[in-house]
Amino acid sequence: MLRIQNIKLPLNYKEKDLRKTCEDLLRRKDLPQVVILKRSLDARRKEQIHYHITAGVTGLSRREEEQIVRRVHNKNIMLTERKEYHFPYKGREGIPSPVIIGTGPTGYFAGLVLSEAGFHPILLERGKPVEERKQDVDRLWEEGQLNTESNVSFGEGGAGTFSDGKLYTGNADKDGTQSFVLETFYRFGADQRIIYDAKPHIGTDVLYTIMQNFRKTIREEGGEIRFQHRVKDLQQLEDGSWRISVDSPEGEYALDTGAVILAIGHSARDTFGMLNAKGFSMEKKPFAIGLRMEHPRCLIDHARYGDAMDCLPAADYKVTYHTADGRSVFSFCMCPGGYVVNASTEEGGIVVNGMSYSGRNGENSNSAIVVNILPEDIPGGSPMDGIAFQRKLEQAFYNEGKGAIPAQRYGDFCQNVPTASFTGVEPRIKGRYTTANLRNCLPEEVSRAIMEAVRDFEREIPGFALPDAVLSGIESRTSSPVRILRGKDLMAQGRPGVFPCGEGAGYAGGITSAAVDGLHVAEAAAGYLLSADEQ
Repeated sequence: MLRIQNIKLPLNYKEKDLRKTCEDLLRRKDLPQVVILKRSLDARRKEQIHYHITAGVTGLSRREEEQIVRRVHNKNIMLTERKEYHFPYKGREGIPSPVIIGTGPTGYFAGLVLSEAGFHPILLERGKPVEERKQDVDRLWEEGQLNTESNVSFGEGGAGTFSDGKLYTGNADKDGTQSFVLETFYRFGADQRIIYDAKPHIGTDVLYTIMQNFRKTIREEGGEIRFQHRVKDLQQLEDGSWRISVDSPEGEYALDTGAVILAIGHSARDTFGMLNAKGFSMEKKPFAIGLRMEHPRCLIDHARYGDAMDCLPAADYKVTYHTADGRSVFSFCMCPGGYVVNASTEEGGIVVNGMSYSGRNGENSNSAIVVNILPEDIPGGSPMDGIAFQRKLEQAFYNEGKGAIPAQRYGDFCQNVPTASFTGVEPRIKGRYTTANLRNCLPEEVSRAIMEAVRDFEREIPGFALPDAVLSGIESRTSSPVRILRGKDLMAQGRPGVFPCGEGAGYAGGITSAAVDGLHVAEAAAGYLLSADEQ
């Protein structure tokens, strides 16, 4: 394939414009096929916003490609091989079914490739299928009724199902796995643009359908998915295999397997506790806490795009700041034209997250503004201390809001006074909310760091420090506060046959990286099972 980088095209370009540009650069008409490999929006100069495109030309012979490269002698035109990911193993008769715990992106991608390769995996999900899960989430948002086993974190698709559905990651795609993830989402119903846009996203309304297509394909390929089956215990047997104790609607039962993939997500606190009690090697890890901050979407759009805002999709942003005392403050899970949502999983605690639909056309844009928390910030020597720290804050926010999401104007937050009413910016929150003083329940050093950072963000995004901007909280589940230690073989230390992975185990951050980790662990588990069968 010929790769052409640094193509600049206007916002209203057509497919024929890209083809004509490629033909001119290669000095050849009638190119067989021109595809977009990567596209990003350059808005650094608002009067000249344009697209940066990397294109690929396919269908030419290798000899023709080499001739063109020599002739044009352009550093932006080069020969390249497109990386394609292929699962390296095939199952065979007699191999025990691997068991995957969790059906988030890690679990579902592991389940998909193992099913298609003939390993007949069994997926255990404590929550419900997405259709029923959505009904439980709606009841929480509309009536305040929390189902602790079926909510924004637990159920088919994991926490990412009720989010903005961001798919970009800062990691290089060295083995083609990221491309495979994007192409799989497209195969199951996402817009084709996710394959080439620099900042792809899906939206919760589309993810709803994609999860059903994952389920259907896994089952058609020989995998089994059991919903409302919660893992209670994990025990290694004398022959080295594993026995899983499972609680189901029909009662408790035991499931034996040679390989367990732990794709439990960042909120499976009871499972973390069970693993810790079993002596699994675990450690505290850094995470972040903070507040959701809502601005009018038009304010963010104009700050990023200027007068071109009306012909562009809702703008995103990513901001970072280091405080005078060394704290890192940054935006997390920014949701253009999105909503703040009640993402609670435990009675007596409040958690918020952000969510966007595919159109990103809500009145407000929001992001979590969070402050890093290091292991040394949390006293105690247990890997579970970070969870206790999160839980204490979630309970404090629940009490401040009397069971509803506590929210506050940014100006009132700075003055440390409760908000009487919202002016200028109406909260766009899925779930019951109430006015409050968030300073009453947020650690003061975190409050100071957020205020210091927001004043700095104002320089980059005019209007960011708007007094009427709405804060709500707490955003406490940015990532797992625990890491389940694993070796280079991707197995838990000292626990052959157990493969911790994804966000919950501390090895991913976001949908794509979690899915990629699921692919790698699926390979490791398949290789382990085949090797054990040969011995």
